[in-house]
Amino acid sequence: MRTVDVMSQAVGTFVKSDSLKNIRGITQDGKNGDLFVTADNALYRITYIQRTVKLISGTNSGYRDSTLLDSLFSGPLELILIKPNTLLIADSINNTLRLVHMNSDKVTTLKVTNSPSRPRSLLLTNNSLYVGWSGTVVQYKCEYNITIIQ
Repeated sequence: MRTVDVMSQAVGTFVKSDSLKNIRGITQDGKNGDLFVTADNALYRITYIQRTVKLISGTNSGYRDSTLLDSLFSGPLELILIKPNTLLIADSINNTLRLVHMNSDKVTTLKVTNSPSRPRSLLLTNNSLYVGWSGTVVQYKCEYNITIIQ
């Protein structure tokens, strides 16, 4: 993963890891600056200060809601932090939106009615979730509170 200083045009290496092949999505934790990255069929956390890479979820291609390390993704693209320790991932090949709940060690599928195919991009703003599906963008009003039932 590279860094680019747009003012000085200096290019450097932020972190190097064999795990980070085919990076597809990246978002930052506003609290401590850590990065969350989708690469191949997995989700990783990169600590900002130590620059260590840790697998959070996924390994092989597939579809399974389960604990973090037992869940499977297929073509995860963009991801956004929707609240502390909760990510939303566009799981493109599985045609789903997936919630990653790091505190409760769960990955679940977000139920979306009348959804087109292949989610690609995500934007959460002003109580609306915008999802870029293959060929269209759909706005969803966010009138929910995400809770995990143990």
